Amino acid sequence: MIKAVTRNQDEGGIPSNKKDLTLIFDFDGTIADTLAAIVRLANKYNGALGIPPLDQTDIEAMRGMSSREILKKHRIPLAKLPYLLFHYQKELGREIDKLGLFPGIREVLLELKSLGVKLGILTSNSTENVEKFLQARELEVFDFIHSENNFFGKTRALRHVMKEEDVGREDVIYVGDEARDIEACRKAKVPVIAVSWGFQRRDFLADHDPTYIVDSPDEILQIVMA
Repeated sequence: MIKAVTRNQDEGGIPSNKKDLTLIFDFDGTIADTLAAIVRLANKYNGALGIPPLDQTDIEAMRGMSSREILKKHRIPLAKLPYLLFHYQKELGREIDKLGLFPGIREVLLELKSLGVKLGILTSNSTENVEKFLQARELEVFDFIHSENNFFGKTRALRHVMKEEDVGREDVIYVGDEARDIEACRKAKVPVIAVSWGFQRRDFLADHDPTYIVDSPDEILQIVMA
């Protein structure tokens, strides 16, 4: 069920002409179901740093925590984060074409494309990994893929990609699965659709007041068409 949150007066609306609209998607947890693979790789490399392995209880707890809270709780040194992210991406690239696409997202992306909506991806994953995944799924519908390290926040990355693609905040909606996506969009003053099928729990996302929360991909299409 779609939850619509009262917009901040500075947030843009949805253009009536869909050809003026740009939807920017997060990748991991929004389009691709990469969580299990990332946890497996995290345990592989965390052991080398003396960090205890994650179990299912840890994962569920992390779904209600911010990025900084996760690092603090699991005593992951900030200085080691670039090392970990590099190896996660490298290892993930070896199997990413075999990972799952969230049910229903393919159909929605194809329908948005047929409506003339401009589609993009903003991710901290590598462009190579994203392209490999999309090619394997025959889902090369995106007008741009922008990769940028944004573990602690996406505001700068979001503004960067909007400038690079020459789109104003009044013509953008962001779609993501984490609270940091919501916070970035609030600072950038663009609407955000939070999806409940990704990494962070629905209640945790709701506490951060996104413009919308959706429980299935077809609800994204309903918002665009409203």
